[in-house]
Amino acid sequence: MTDGATMSRVPDSEWTPDAWVMTISRSLQFMLLWIGMGVLFAGCFASVGIAGGLFLGLALSFASVLLHEVGHAAAAVLSGATVMRARVGSVELQPLRDGVRARWKRGQREFAGLVSCIPSPRAPLRRQMLVYIAAGPAINAALAIGALAWGHALLPERFGATLLFFGVFNAAIAAANLLPWTTRSMLASDGLQLLRWLRGIGNDDPQVALLMFNARLVSGERFGDWADDYLRVMARSSQPGPLVVLWTRMKLAQAQGDWARVDEVMREVELNIVGLSPQVAKALEGFIAILRCEAAFSRAMAGQTLERSPVDILGADMGWLLPAVRLRCEALECVLQGEFDTARMRLAESERWSNRSVDRSQEAGEMVLREAIVARMDRARDAVTQQEPRIALAQA
Repeated sequence: MTDGATMSRVPDSEWTPDAWVMTISRSLQFMLLWIGMGVLFAGCFASVGIAGGLFLGLALSFASVLLHEVGHAAAAVLSGATVMRARVGSVELQPLRDGVRARWKRGQREFAGLVSCIPSPRAPLRRQMLVYIAAGPAINAALAIGALAWGHALLPERFGATLLFFGVFNAAIAAANLLPWTTRSMLASDGLQLLRWLRGIGNDDPQVALLMFNARLVSGERFGDWADDYLRVMARSSQPGPLVVLWTRMKLAQAQGDWARVDEVMREVELNIVGLSPQVAKALEGFIAILRCEAAFSRAMAGQTLERSPVDILGADMGWLLPAVRLRCEALECVLQGEFDTARMRLAESERWSNRSVDRSQEAGEMVLREAIVARMDRARDAVTQQEPRIALAQA
């Protein structure tokens, strides 16, 4: 029997220091970043003038953020994790099994970065997370030490002074990232994440359940009874845990061709979405778009008339991240419009992208849905073929 105190306890993965600590940390973070940026640009202006200094300052600050994210990504790969995507400013990268694709994300105003990765299910989780999180600030700290030492050795040359300013900027970035704070979209800083893992996040924590559930699926392991324990933990957790459980039920229903069941699950999804806070809803908007897209796809497969197409619901942003899903939905639209040859081309493209994805769960999951579309297309083609003799007789 579980007492109320245990049920209401904040999970270790959501722990935060006292509010006053977070407030001071957030203020210090802003101060450090602005001071670091000011020192860098002032030094660049003094070294090469206003125009050249502006370009040099932007280039050096971009390089610092880029190398910070490279540190996260390199540590993730070396520890066996799978990097799903990375972003620096408006530049977004998506690793594939046979390379990397990139885009300029329009509307992205943040001059910051992120690396999203899924840990390996075959290595200790805590060690992976600590190495992955610490690597970003460690790169900036190493850049700061190296630039300050090299710059000091080259003084009084202008290049030496520029290196000193670059070193100060990277020291500010490293310190700012190691402070515990959260963003408006509820993302935790490197420092807060490190504190959480150092304090000890247990195997029964919702974040561990979510990470390990995704880790086993992304690695290519087929869904089975092993998932039940993870799903039970996530169902009792805060979001996105319950939505991930519903997404799992939706995908299982799709795999069985039970399109009506998908519609039932989607009603539960919408009830969960209504209860989200604005911050959580904003953080999960991409995932919500995927859920609604799959629900619309299933309704179309069931023969229902849609107000919006699954492709429109998925949106351009998630459509770029999930090309196999977008192309599969486009193929269904072509089938419904009687454009069977185009549908087959879209399905072939969808298969190619699902086989290129680092998320190996896409191979089996998308294959089942593509086969369902082919079956739907064959039935539609047969119906057209059967109608043709009747039309010929009527004309005769």
